Amino acid sequence: MAGDEGGSVEAEEHFRSLLLTLGNLRKCVAFPIRKLASQVGVPRSTLVSWLKDATIPDEVDRVRKAADLLLDAARNHPDASASDYVVRLDRVDWARAHAAAQNARAEGRSRSARTGSARRAQSQQADRSPVQHQVVPRNASSWTARQLGIHAAVPGGRGDDDRGEFALPDYVPREHDARVRARLRYVVEGGEAALLVLRGGSCTGKTRTAYEAVRDVVPNWRLLYPKTAQALVEALAGSSVVGQTVLWLDDLHRLLAEPAGEDAAVALLEVLERPGPVAAVATIWPENYQALVATPVAGQADRHRQSRALLRCGWMVDVPVAFTGQAWQEFQRRAAADASLSAVAAAAGAEGAVTQTLAAGPELLDHWRQAPDACGKALITAAVDARRLGIRSPLPETFLQQAVSGYLTPRERGQAKVASWFEEALDYARRPIKQVTSALLPVAPATGMGAVPGVVDLADYLEQHVGDLRWDQVPPASFWDAALEHVAAGEDLERLAIHAFSRSRYRISRDLYLRALARGHSDAVEGLCFSYAETGRILTSEAREELAAHAREVDDGGYSLWYVGSTLATVGTDVRDKAMCAVAAELLAESIDAGYFDAAHSLAGMWQDAGFVTEAAQLLAYTRAAEAKAPGTPSAPGSPLVMQIEAALAAPANRGNERERIEATPHEIRALGRRLATTPRALPSGWLTNLPALGEVDLTEKLLRALIDAGSRPGYFSLENFLRAQGRHDEATALLPTAAEEGDDLAVVDLVSRWSTTRPEEVRNLLERCRRTGRTKAVILAVRALLMRPQPAAVHLAEEFLTLLAKDGSSAAQLMLALWHLDQWQEREPAPDEAVPSKIIALLKEASAHEPEARRLLGQHAQITGDAPEAERHFRGAVDGGDYTVLADLAPLLPHDSPEGSAKVLRHGLEADGSVSPAW
Repeated sequence: MAGDEGGSVEAEEHFRSLLLTLGNLRKCVAFPIRKLASQVGVPRSTLVSWLKDATIPDEVDRVRKAADLLLDAARNHPDASASDYVVRLDRVDWARAHAAAQNARAEGRSRSARTGSARRAQSQQADRSPVQHQVVPRNASSWTARQLGIHAAVPGGRGDDDRGEFALPDYVPREHDARVRARLRYVVEGGEAALLVLRGGSCTGKTRTAYEAVRDVVPNWRLLYPKTAQALVEALAGSSVVGQTVLWLDDLHRLLAEPAGEDAAVALLEVLERPGPVAAVATIWPENYQALVATPVAGQADRHRQSRALLRCGWMVDVPVAFTGQAWQEFQRRAAADASLSAVAAAAGAEGAVTQTLAAGPELLDHWRQAPDACGKALITAAVDARRLGIRSPLPETFLQQAVSGYLTPRERGQAKVASWFEEALDYARRPIKQVTSALLPVAPATGMGAVPGVVDLADYLEQHVGDLRWDQVPPASFWDAALEHVAAGEDLERLAIHAFSRSRYRISRDLYLRALARGHSDAVEGLCFSYAETGRILTSEAREELAAHAREVDDGGYSLWYVGSTLATVGTDVRDKAMCAVAAELLAESIDAGYFDAAHSLAGMWQDAGFVTEAAQLLAYTRAAEAKAPGTPSAPGSPLVMQIEAALAAPANRGNERERIEATPHEIRALGRRLATTPRALPSGWLTNLPALGEVDLTEKLLRALIDAGSRPGYFSLENFLRAQGRHDEATALLPTAAEEGDDLAVVDLVSRWSTTRPEEVRNLLERCRRTGRTKAVILAVRALLMRPQPAAVHLAEEFLTLLAKDGSSAAQLMLALWHLDQWQEREPAPDEAVPSKIIALLKEASAHEPEARRLLGQHAQITGDAPEAERHFRGAVDGGDYTVLADLAPLLPHDSPEGSAKVLRHGLEADGSVSPAW
């Protein structure tokens, strides 16, 4: 379980949290530290550094041995809390978690190497963009709803004379509004800088919620609205952000996906560490949030490290899709007295989909779905595909014009008017819907008036909802050809390449990576190398020479030389290819010469494997010395607060009464909390115990709360223990329930794990509240843990809620429930000819609407039952849905012209239409 959860948090902190949890387990079962160190075979100090300071070791085997010993002790321990630790740690994949942490650490050390290429990309983007002007703040109350990006509402009940009027209906607060305003008041009263993120789907009311909260709580503050990541970087570099400022960050996911997105995240993090009060108010879609905070798999770069750090230190408030409870009743009451809202209330139906109806979302969807103009529909569909597959820049009209043909049937193409079809299609896509919006929208310049010519944007409602409908559709060849010719941004081309690869379109992916490189986007070397390694192409000398040439051509401080070199070293060692290892060593040496000193570790590892241990040690010593002398090497001392704490902890015990109290501002505490969340050793070992003993109880509590605000999972347990040690048992008991009610999904998981055997009704009520308010992910994470419990009642409760979620339409719950029933069926060792129970097949079929893994399992079942066409259909669906590993299942079912046919398919992949790619 913990291994799965690690994908949604930073890999380094995930592994550190596992180490700290092991440390807490050792205390719980009273396992002597010296005895454990002896049995594991490490010095006591080493074990302490792992379990107390969360130091990540270079190898994981001994950590795994310590975990096994502690879990064995916990299984036989009478303390009920010991079983909680067993559930939390029993299924941890230590090797995988450690590899991800090591990969993230290497990626973190490589940030400086990436800075140059990122800034060059920004410079090239700036050359293509309209002239930038300074973003000027204004009084918050002087900004209109339209100016701040709020969707206009359907002006129901008005006549034709009001066409084009921006309608803004009366606001009906919902439950989340109180949390948003409370957070803003906290910023005002505490004088801090803070990030408030409103998370919800398109047209759920996120921006309107933020708008009303700002007007209510801080109407007289200055409001700064940068519309691009580069504009945000420039604004934060100047003097625009001072006390009593609102940073308006609508659709933050779009800003962070731009070329300057990571620089913008760094600049925002720096603002959050300064004195306030400053409120950065952002909106984001859930799926984009998950993409930004997810840790990359081993072997792939961490493109969003700074964005993830930024989002994890923000206050998250989920905005639900529907009006429910008192808010829905209040809206219906107002609708009864307001003709402009009565039609909306009727259209919203029992689901309470008020905000979508007000924003003309359903009508916009019908405009696409029921389009009488085939070319207009194809144009909108191509725009949707462009957005869902990673093009974040404005969409060139020339790109859409070339892409459309593949979306049409031969008859539709034949009926199109040669001279006017594209203008008519554009007119249809731009046609106003309910006087509110249109499918394709003009693109405004960063500042100034008018529209940028030749480009369009897509209505976000269509991006989300039609994108969801087309999640498993591979665009036609005309789309990919148009992208190669007309998409200018290397970052967009790289994202398209990643999506093409994930759907086994390997040739298309390669062409896109090469075009991204031609556009000056050096990160594409890494993606190309990864794709060659995954498909086995890297085993050919031609591929190795190609990758080496690209790595040598780019100017990124040696990073690409290291990535290609270390990949070749790993593969060459595995297959015992001396020629490949020789190329790897050359590239790694060149990387070191270029200033990328991490390459020394890879090269030293190769030398050690070859028996040159002394030379490897000398290389590392030389590199450390060279790195210390390199310009720009950070050597800054700790912050003043850290130095105060270190001095206090180092003072003799008998001088405690003479010591001055530690002084710290709120923003210093918050900054240190963020640092502790990623670097637990930022403070001396034992500070949690020793600071309160020195009388710094208040400071200790504030630091722990700052640690939790920074997203640290162990922070909750540390604060609980601290509060209990202070005799504040009621506060300690209420800590996790409060966090769970405020939207912390992992707090729900922890509570369910703790209460499942002792407070089952409270667990049931908590899970039901989460289910009722749309927090499906929290319920799924929690019941996954319950399925591993030995108690039948806990397992039954998990099955009950998975069944409810499956009936609600959750494909993740349907798949999990199917896998659970499948495990139970297989455990009783059915006869070889016994059919898989029909309820399992039914659940997999339901889940297959959104889950590639369900399609893979259905394909394997069809294969076993002898239905090859059905197996091929399911396998193709899984591949098209984004799981390239299923190509291994599909390849044997495809027609081949030689015995090596399957191997060729795995090497060359598929074309856009699903046919087997010829050799390339």
